[in-house]
Amino acid sequence: MTAPTYLHLYFLLDRSGSMETIATDIIGGVNSFVTQQRADGRDACMTFVQFDSQDPFEVMSDAVSLDAFTPLTAATFSPRGGTPLFDAIGGTIKRATEREAARKAAGEDPEEILVVIVTDGEENSSTNYSKDAIADLITAKEALGWTFAYLGANQDAFAVGRDLGFSRGNVSNFIADEDGTAAVFSDLSSNISRKRAMMRSGIAYSKADLLEDHTAQDDFEERA
Repeated sequence: MTAPTYLHLYFLLDRSGSMETIATDIIGGVNSFVTQQRADGRDACMTFVQFDSQDPFEVMSDAVSLDAFTPLTAATFSPRGGTPLFDAIGGTIKRATEREAARKAAGEDPEEILVVIVTDGEENSSTNYSKDAIADLITAKEALGWTFAYLGANQDAFAVGRDLGFSRGNVSNFIADEDGTAAVFSDLSSNISRKRAMMRSGIAYSKADLLEDHTAQDDFEERA
């Protein structure tokens, strides 16, 4: 089987109450990221999920083209509640697995699956999935070629990522302020654009080192 050339980005955004301090920055960062990726071509789609303890898995956009993504606003991104991180990841993996199986059964081309999590706090309210269950799922899916990236503020993102099975090269800390948030979304966009270019060209790349540009991590190390 040839390698997939079409990217499906599953984007999980923490909407817990602590995100309120950077809500405006998050809205701008997400919208800028999507605009940049849209300009990079039509060979990608996006499933966008928000999570908090009131709704641990709210699908805002389901496998839509980047052109069809509805920009975030203060009305659609309103931080509240706790952080059911494990349930959000587990729900996303379940949804992506079901889509993958359906596409295969229909004889459709496979998608390159990239799951990105942006959060400013650690797990505190999941009920359906445990840390060990998520780590097992991520390890199993990485073995099948999926890529997972973890972008975390107000925590040791590398410790959290390690415990959940993320490759170290796919993890970044960022400072939860305007500059730190802008940096992490800029890094994410440049790194995904690089990945997409290599996919188009059939160039082999390491799925364990997605975040080659790491301005946000450098900024964290300088200021933290």
